[in-house]
Amino acid sequence: MSGTRNRVAAAAEITEGALFATQVDGQKILLARIKGTVHGVVDRCPHMGMSLAKGKIEEGVVTCPWHNSRFDFCSGRNLDWVSAFMGVPMPGWTHKAIAMGKSPAPLKTLAVEESGGEVFVTL
Repeated sequence: MSGTRNRVAAAAEITEGALFATQVDGQKILLARIKGTVHGVVDRCPHMGMSLAKGKIEEGVVTCPWHNSRFDFCSGRNLDWVSAFMGVPMPGWTHKAIAMGKSPAPLKTLAVEESGGEVFVTL
């Protein structure tokens, strides 16, 4: 990874309540505007490493479309670990099996800066 500041989008492209997927130096990332501020995470659910880009973001919380894990998009903190299979909610007794022995983990957050109508990320 570069450790350098990378332009990733025009600020107008990152809208409130929507996920914006892109790549920087081959790394898939997601951006979202939450309460007016742009935040970013590595686009990789810590459960199975799958993309969160088709997930939902509501009130600053992103939900994995595959296993319904929920994360605070600003801090990366895990709020709810796996509770579904392929997006279909499953009974509580199945959650441990769906987790496949993996413990709850946070998303990797990124340093994001908005300046001059552009959005920059430092990896």
